[in-house]
Amino acid sequence: MKKIYTIALMTVSLFMSTGCSDWLDVAPSNQVNGDKLFATGDGFRNSLNGVYLNLGTSSLYGQTLSWGFLDVIAQYYESGSSYMQSTSAYYKAARYQFDDSDVKTFISNIWENGYNNVANCNNLIRNVSVASPSVFEEGELEKNMIWGEALALRALIHFDMLRLFAPSMAKDDGKSYIPYVDVYPTIVPSYESSKAVLEKVVRDLKAAKDLLAQCDTTEEHKVWMSTNYRMLAQNISSDDLANDDVFFAYRGYRMNYYAVTALLARMYNWEGEHELAYKEADEVVKAVYPNGSESTSACFDFTGNLRSNPKDYNSIIMAYFNETLQEDYASYITSENNTVFVLDTSELFGDEVGSDDRNLDLFGDWDGGDIKYSLKYDIKRGTNGSDMIPAIRLSEMYYIMGEYYASKQDFPNAGKMLDQVRYARGISTTNLASIITSEETFYNYLMEEMRREFVGEGQMFFQYKRLDRKPDGGDNIIFVFEKPESEDI
Repeated sequence: MKKIYTIALMTVSLFMSTGCSDWLDVAPSNQVNGDKLFATGDGFRNSLNGVYLNLGTSSLYGQTLSWGFLDVIAQYYESGSSYMQSTSAYYKAARYQFDDSDVKTFISNIWENGYNNVANCNNLIRNVSVASPSVFEEGELEKNMIWGEALALRALIHFDMLRLFAPSMAKDDGKSYIPYVDVYPTIVPSYESSKAVLEKVVRDLKAAKDLLAQCDTTEEHKVWMSTNYRMLAQNISSDDLANDDVFFAYRGYRMNYYAVTALLARMYNWEGEHELAYKEADEVVKAVYPNGSESTSACFDFTGNLRSNPKDYNSIIMAYFNETLQEDYASYITSENNTVFVLDTSELFGDEVGSDDRNLDLFGDWDGGDIKYSLKYDIKRGTNGSDMIPAIRLSEMYYIMGEYYASKQDFPNAGKMLDQVRYARGISTTNLASIITSEETFYNYLMEEMRREFVGEGQMFFQYKRLDRKPDGGDNIIFVFEKPESEDI
């Protein structure tokens, strides 16, 4: 029954080393209880950080919804007996044996943990919305930041639940598949149509954008979106708030203003609202921060060297956090394991396997041939990027803008958007702007580009579903997950 919607606010006990985990430190469960949590500004911080920590765990974006389950069913990995034993849950997932108990566990954990975090967001939103700014160390600024991020997280979780547990909008049948839970506590929420859910996603994201604009886009704080501030918390000005209080650094691990904007672009694209999606994506692409007395630099750009920066955190707009990411991933690139995540790069890159595409630098040798493993998560703990699970990145904004141009039959500009990413990936001879002459050709190239770009990030399953296409080897792919049996009334 609907027990998950009334789960009390989580508390997480972690003892972390210094570094990018500092802003996530939360009080142990024996130090904070529900009655006292929101008595101080630190309690609001702890509540928000607890949600981020949980989203980065293996049952959600730390594995299942990124390089694990979602990439398995998107047919990224070799799933023959040489790589996955038949008893492996991932072997069965790759064959869409969704009635198997092991596979059901993946799906039920997504549902239950997703709505658990929604409940925690709702409790936080309920309290922060009525809190006095005087409770917070930085007053109205901090209140708006926490409130805006909580709204955005609630929208993000619901949007992904919809993308998993309901048909794509192209296949929408008007039925109700998930609830949009925005009240705390809620015992038996009402299920709603996809259209109604998306309207509430937009409502929350727009409200979050307004609140976060007062934090991230003011002249004083625009620099927070630079890579040094956003992803690394390095070279921070001595007189900047982020230097004195780490809670205001590392905005790239949080639902910052541009993460909300990018998520709106993704959501509108899911709806097929290409013009609205373009406007949001264009705002992200054009975002700049002050760099010197009169100059500006792009907030998000592409790195030139993926060997030294395999996560390409310069282009990450928002990432989830998992301090043990490399250790978790290591077991799946160990030959003794009953499941190894290896890819056939000859299939992934096709005719361009010998090109200058820097994405080819992101693979390590497995068998001396085309079978390789991704290096994107094989980054030693403590190294820049080691704890990042990309949630949304700059390349997707260009892809979304390309779809807008393709929908307008403007194929030169549609191809130009793909070329922009390809140039950044080292393919200097690319000229899709002159090659693409139809929507079908555009989408064929788009799918190839996204599949190479999003290895390990859990995004390709959603692209196949949105566009009603099937991956090679996925003719029987299941696009709509069934909610856990425990949720049946």
